[in-house]
Amino acid sequence: MSRSNIHYIEKRDELARRVFDIFIKNGYENTTLSLIVKELRISKGALYHYFTTKEACADAAVALCSKDCYEKVVCQIDDNMSAESNFKSLILSCSTLFRDNEKSIENINTPSNAIFHQKLMAALVKSLAPLYAKVITQGIHEKIFDAEFPLETAQMILTLTNFYFDADMFGWKPEEMPVKLKAFEGFLTNALKAKPGLFSFLHNFE
Repeated sequence: MSRSNIHYIEKRDELARRVFDIFIKNGYENTTLSLIVKELRISKGALYHYFTTKEACADAAVALCSKDCYEKVVCQIDDNMSAESNFKSLILSCSTLFRDNEKSIENINTPSNAIFHQKLMAALVKSLAPLYAKVITQGIHEKIFDAEFPLETAQMILTLTNFYFDADMFGWKPEEMPVKLKAFEGFLTNALKAKPGLFSFLHNFE
């Protein structure tokens, strides 16, 4: 890759990170290209060199965020560890990651950020599902899991963890969470045809 291409990508990523913060602060619905240009303190021509629409800005910001999350989670998989250990590490690391993200970007659940939030959650599912599928496949080889469609099963698991456990989105009360975690444990056990109790570590989230 040429030096000019590397510089282009680095500059685009820098702008995408800043645009992410602009969307979170102002709300996706309230953000225009003119506002982005103003807050970035660059010309329209400079912005259009990288992004020509608000949606392109959002897609780039979301893609970069999901890439960052992937890089934080992928290191949790150890080829020398069992599938059970790797799966637990994935669940715990993703839970921590999502919880920390929610705290750092509190405005993500505001109505004006609904579309941006959906884009981000979908990107995270697509980005992280292959990691889960890899561990599920490992578990199949080790005969502790059984799933005909590892990737699709992984996508369902992540969709549940991303959306269903978003207390702000659904308005869940703290006292409701233990039974939901119990239900999730049952879902995982059935979806992966695992032995009962394999996912009992989920009770640590209560």
